[in-house]
Amino acid sequence: MKFILAFLLIVNALYASVKEVTLSEAIKIALENNKQNKISKIALEIANVQYKQAISANYPAINAMVVGQRVKEDVIYQQRGTFELPADLAIALGRSSIPADIDATALGRDTVKGSLNLLYPLFTGGKISSVIEQAKLNKLLAMNTIKRTDLDVAYDIKKYFYGYVLTNELYKISKATLDSMTYVESLTKQFYESGDSLNVKKTDYLSIQVTLALIESIVAKIDANRFLVKSALANAMGLPWDSKIEAKYTNNELLPPKYSLSKLVQSAYKSNSDIRKMDIALKISKEQIKEQQAGHYPTLAIMGEVSHTYNSYKYGYLSDDKENSWNVGFAAEMPLFDGFRTTNMVAEKKLEKKKLHLLEDMIKDGVALQIKNELNTALIGFKQIQTLKKAKKLATNSRELHIRAYQIDAVTSQKVIESQYIESYVKADYLKYVHDYLMSLAKIDKLIGEEVR
Repeated sequence: MKFILAFLLIVNALYASVKEVTLSEAIKIALENNKQNKISKIALEIANVQYKQAISANYPAINAMVVGQRVKEDVIYQQRGTFELPADLAIALGRSSIPADIDATALGRDTVKGSLNLLYPLFTGGKISSVIEQAKLNKLLAMNTIKRTDLDVAYDIKKYFYGYVLTNELYKISKATLDSMTYVESLTKQFYESGDSLNVKKTDYLSIQVTLALIESIVAKIDANRFLVKSALANAMGLPWDSKIEAKYTNNELLPPKYSLSKLVQSAYKSNSDIRKMDIALKISKEQIKEQQAGHYPTLAIMGEVSHTYNSYKYGYLSDDKENSWNVGFAAEMPLFDGFRTTNMVAEKKLEKKKLHLLEDMIKDGVALQIKNELNTALIGFKQIQTLKKAKKLATNSRELHIRAYQIDAVTSQKVIESQYIESYVKADYLKYVHDYLMSLAKIDKLIGEEVR
C-alpha cells in the first residue's frame, strides 16, 4: 500500500511539473524572456539619452573655472624717461621736467582667478535643430527595432507552436495506425495459423509484419521529432533547458482568409517594420542634408564672463577696485570659402537620400509580393482543408469497413493495408495543410506588422 501511494505521488509530481501553455501565453512568456528584446529596449534608452544630449544645445553653456598660478618673481613695472611738467608747476619748481625712472611692483607672484563664463548660440544656420530632430528620429528607430523584435519573436513562437501541434497530432495518428495494424496483425496470425481463411497466406502474414515494423519505425521517428520541436519551443520562449511544457491548442473551426489584398498591402505600407524603418531613415537623411547646408550660413553667439581675481600684491594692476570684473560680447563667423567641401557634403547627403528612396520602393514591392503569395497560399490551403476534411471521414469509414470485412474473410489483407495507408495519408495531409494555412496567416501578420484577424 505504501509503495502504491509513493508511486502515485511521484507520478503526480511529474505531471504537475509539466506546464500547459496556449499560443498567446507562449508569446507573452517569450517576449518577457527574449534577450534580443531586452537589448533593443536598452538601445531605446540609449537613444532617449542621446536625444536629451542633443536638446541641451538649446540652452546656454555656463562654466565655472578657477585658475591659480605662481610665477618666478613679482611682475615689475619699469619706466624710463622724463615727465613734462605743466607750465605753472614748471615755474614754481624752476624746471620744465623731472626724471621718470621708476621700478614698481605691478603684480605679485601668486594669482588666483575665479570666473563664470557663458556662451549661447543665437544662430547656427539650422544645424542645432536638425541634430535635435535626428536624435528624436533615432528614438523612433529604436522603438521600431523593438516592434520588429517582438514580431520576430511572435512569429518564431507560432512556427514552433504550430510545428509541435502538427508533430503531436501526427504522432497520435501514427500511434492509432500502429494499434490498428497490431490488431490486424494478430487477426492475420490467427487466420494463418488456424487455416480457416481462404485469402490469408504466409506471404500476407509476412507482409503485415513488415508493414507493422515500418509503422513502428515511423512512430519512433515522429516521437523524436515531437521532442525536438518541443525543445525548440521552450528555447524560443526563453525557458530553462530542463523546463517541461505542453502546447495547449484548441482546434477551433478554421475561418477562411477573407482579406482584401489591396487593404493588406496598404496596411503593410503603414505598419511594416522594414518600411517604417526606411521612412524614418529618409527623415533622418532629410535632417542630415539640413545639417550640412548649415555650413553655408554664418553662426552667431553671445558670450559673457564674470570674474574675481586675487593677487598676492595688494596694489598694482589688481588693486581692490580691479579685483572684480565682467564683460559681455558676441562672436560671429561667416564661411567664405572651404574648397567646395560643404557643397559636396550636401550633394553626398542628397544622393544618399535618393538611394534610400529607391531602396524603400524595392522593399515595398517585395513586401507586397510576399503578402500576395502568402494570401494565395492561404486561400488554396483553405480549399484543400475543406476537401480533406470530407476525405478524412470517408477514409476512416473505408478503413473500418475493410477491417470488418477482413474479420469475416471477405477481403484480402492487402486491401486492409491499403485502406489503413489511405486513412493515415489523408489525415496527415489534412494536418499539413492546416499547419501551412496557419503559418501563411502568421507570415501575413509579420509582413503587415500587426495581427490582422
